[in-house]
Amino acid sequence: MASAPRLSARNRLWNVCPPPSPEFVAAFPQYSPLLATLLHQRGLHTPAEIAAFVAADYRAGLHDPFGLRGMEVAARRIATAIHNHEPIAVYGDFDTDGVTAVTLLVQAIGAMGGNIRPYIPHRLREGYGLNTEAIDTLAADGIRLLLTVDCGISNVQETVHARAIGIDVIITDHHAPPPALPDALAIVNPRQPGCSYPFKQLVGVGIAYQLVRALLRLGFRPSLQKDDLLDVVALGTVTDMGPLIGENRVLVKHGLAAINDTSRPGLRALIAAAGLTPGRITSTDISFGLGPRLNAAGRIDDAQLSYQLLLAQEYDVAQELASQLNLQNRQRQELSKTVQQAARAQIEAQGKQNHRIIIVDGAEYPAGVVGLVAARLVEELGRPILLLERGERVSRGSARSTAAFNIIDALTSCADLFERYGGHAAAAGFTIATARLAELEARLLRHAELHLPETAPVPQIEIHAETPLRSLSWDLLAELATLEPFGQANPQPVLISRRVRVTGAWPRGMEGQHLKLRLEDAEGTGPYDAIAFRLGHLARHFERSPWIDIVYTLEANEWNGNRTLQLNIKDLRRAQ
Repeated sequence: MASAPRLSARNRLWNVCPPPSPEFVAAFPQYSPLLATLLHQRGLHTPAEIAAFVAADYRAGLHDPFGLRGMEVAARRIATAIHNHEPIAVYGDFDTDGVTAVTLLVQAIGAMGGNIRPYIPHRLREGYGLNTEAIDTLAADGIRLLLTVDCGISNVQETVHARAIGIDVIITDHHAPPPALPDALAIVNPRQPGCSYPFKQLVGVGIAYQLVRALLRLGFRPSLQKDDLLDVVALGTVTDMGPLIGENRVLVKHGLAAINDTSRPGLRALIAAAGLTPGRITSTDISFGLGPRLNAAGRIDDAQLSYQLLLAQEYDVAQELASQLNLQNRQRQELSKTVQQAARAQIEAQGKQNHRIIIVDGAEYPAGVVGLVAARLVEELGRPILLLERGERVSRGSARSTAAFNIIDALTSCADLFERYGGHAAAAGFTIATARLAELEARLLRHAELHLPETAPVPQIEIHAETPLRSLSWDLLAELATLEPFGQANPQPVLISRRVRVTGAWPRGMEGQHLKLRLEDAEGTGPYDAIAFRLGHLARHFERSPWIDIVYTLEANEWNGNRTLQLNIKDLRRAQ
């Protein structure tokens, strides 16, 4: 009989990636065996692949923008509008990807002499994507060229309406295209049928940046330099969880350099408000510090606040805007916690925790946080989640999924039910008539029966390499930085060390929810400081049996001017 799987403090199975062959490691003597192993784990197997990844060269790493289907038509129409001083509107989504893309195009096209104005819809009043009321407002203001960023690919009827009242529509978007595309003047989306562009995973702000590069190729010479724009490209790409490989890696690596040398008042104020160290901003700082604050405006109230911050000219004005974002981010955190508890209770009360796909709605679930809460419930329950703010006539929801289930395919199977929808394999948003919610749930459950097993798989944690504690050092941390920037598809290296001894354990945090550890190896090498978030309840569990296996990332901990090496424990279990 097979033994039961050995679970851990977080109820995860540990999946240790197989190491590369000794011949592979020996073929790259310029790297340590650990770094060579980590490069191999990222699918980099040839000298050319590894060299391109490590260099992330700006000139060699970006493709020709005119390789994007629709770019030629789009760029030349915008160029005509600039030359003729024709009013242009750039219409973006209310998340950080959309806001940074709007910021980039207003800044760049404005510097080229264009008469351009922003339009960022209100999440609660207008919802995602183009809407006819906004189009009518823009038309009344004299707009005859409408450029979308990070939205529009699903807005078939809205595009028809815009063209009928004399507005040319150019759609730039990165979301999965529906079967029927809008009849726009041009569509720039690397995922659309017939587009041979080699990198399909640019986010909205990345496509906007390529549009600017196309305009430069047409002869425009603004006073801006690339570093004046790459800071917002990095913000949008990381926050929107774009995979940090290929062009995204190049853009974010150079964007981080721009952030760490930025003169943008709004960004400097945001870094200070987040309590981060100027000049040392990483992709992780964007993910957990800067991005959530920029996103908070669109979730709690109006994303215009984030746009105003990014284009603020005076530092004192930027400080006030950053302070408001800080407050909204705290409100978002508390609201998300409350909604998660309520949604979890509703799932259990309705007996849905074992459904293949879980759909819950409530008038008390604000549309601005349902995506965040759905993502946390997916982690907790291991099932695709749809969470909706139920309205009297219309409901707005977000969907989040597991790696094994394509949520946008599932929504597309019910496309006739939605007023609007769009997204990716892992995340999507939608608007639907409340009267159709029961039919949506029934159809999605039938779809899930065909594409998901009845029992949710046990969550796993992927471990990239095994190393002894005694190998941990500042030199190793510097070597691991070769792989930065870290993020989607290029995760921070997750290491495992077996049979280490706990010599001290203390709860930390206002409510004792986190766990501080002091560790040494079997030979007594140490001590090593470690932190395990949300495992504070284990502080007294090591007195009788101090020997554990740990899975962790290595990081620098900065506090009160001191910088120490620290293990960030992702999981632990008793050593055998």
